[in-house]
Amino acid sequence: MEPATPQRMSYTPLDAASLRDDAGAATRHGRRIAIVAAAAIATAAVATAGFGGSKNSVGEQQQLRRFPADGVQVLRGEEEDEPTWVQGKDFDSKTPAMDVDFDYHFEGWGTNYDHIPDPEFCAAMCQGVPKCKAYTWVKDAKLDGCPSQCWLKGGTGVKVAKKGVVSGVPPPRKPVQRAPQLATSKAGTMYCFSLMVPHGYEEGILKWQHEKRAGIFGCDAAAIYSNEPIHVADGVVAKVVNSTLKCGYGGDSNSALNSWIFISVWDKVIDLGEYKMYDWVVKVDPDCVFFPHRLARLLVPYAGAGGYINNCKYGMHGPIEVFSKDAIDVLALDFDASWDGKAPKTCVNELKFDQWGEDMFIDQCLSKTLDVRPRALEPKVMCESHCDCPSWYWCQEGKDTVSYHPFKSIDAYANCMANALDAELAASELEQEGRRDARETPRPLAAYSTGPSLDAERERSSARRELS
Repeated sequence: MEPATPQRMSYTPLDAASLRDDAGAATRHGRRIAIVAAAAIATAAVATAGFGGSKNSVGEQQQLRRFPADGVQVLRGEEEDEPTWVQGKDFDSKTPAMDVDFDYHFEGWGTNYDHIPDPEFCAAMCQGVPKCKAYTWVKDAKLDGCPSQCWLKGGTGVKVAKKGVVSGVPPPRKPVQRAPQLATSKAGTMYCFSLMVPHGYEEGILKWQHEKRAGIFGCDAAAIYSNEPIHVADGVVAKVVNSTLKCGYGGDSNSALNSWIFISVWDKVIDLGEYKMYDWVVKVDPDCVFFPHRLARLLVPYAGAGGYINNCKYGMHGPIEVFSKDAIDVLALDFDASWDGKAPKTCVNELKFDQWGEDMFIDQCLSKTLDVRPRALEPKVMCESHCDCPSWYWCQEGKDTVSYHPFKSIDAYANCMANALDAELAASELEQEGRRDARETPRPLAAYSTGPSLDAERERSSARRELS
């Protein structure tokens, strides 16, 4: 029997277990005190959505059900007339107009993700999942940490007024364009590589990149490293490093303590010596959407200078690391100085890195211990939430932004790439229109004059006649 009065409904996970994926924290380390904990939670929370989790599985045909709100209040202590969200207040919105304080009651496919900080992020998640046609963001789902929750749905269903939630439809998915190929550049050549954990999502993403000639496969040379000789694609077999690729987590952000893993990776890179034939060495995480042609433009001022690039004002972050060949040559000498040649002797002896991630270790090793210079700050190398790029998930931070992180599924990776290249194409077309308008717009007649105006000359002639 239907109740006499409407019940208040709240979204709750459809199973008791919360599935968590720590992979999104693989290169974050504890020293980044400027980053709020909520950002870390949000990034970790969407790993299995393809962004970088706690969720009810995105691939299953899951029926959305409405639950009574007993013990789960959607909103408390806010003014009734205050909207739950103001679209476009914090940054330019990329999604169609949202239905603020409205729910979409839909019976059909759906899935939910915890700790999603805002509805804009929720909309981007929906755009990255092909079967998602609508979303609902719950401001306060009574979760630990960031309390918000995102529901992806297979349709809009019935629109119902409800305080504390925001619903909408995502922007249309854009077709994936072929990434511009790397042309001869004044910056020099690039050797790019990724470390792949075997038998997981990274293998599929790297295979897709190879098919599209995207990511590291858009560089002058590309390689994959792993602890097994996995055949990733035609002509691409992982180079084997001496590591289990397993590590603990720690530090004040509970990030991966993976310095020794990457010491083994750099040992292999140096032993093979392939990097020596190129001007730059670029390490890229598989879930980092990377545009080599953009990096080539950015590196032009640093050609021949040596050193390496710091990609964040808080210290170098691991999703993408850019080094000159000279910097790796210096690192190689420190490896050679160790008794077995398997670790950089001075850096290992002088740095206390047991609670560091690999990015902090290599940054401190090169800059503080081995005195590699210059260490140029280039924020456009990377866009992620942990370095003041709050709308990273839209991948539309300008045609000079080199990479976006993290995108942990092929659909999400492809969607980011499509958004970024579409924005780049649009910006280029605007520039071309501006140049064409400048050529075609007739200038005022006075603009063509190289001497005194005719009226001024007549006035001077008249004045001379009067004086004479």
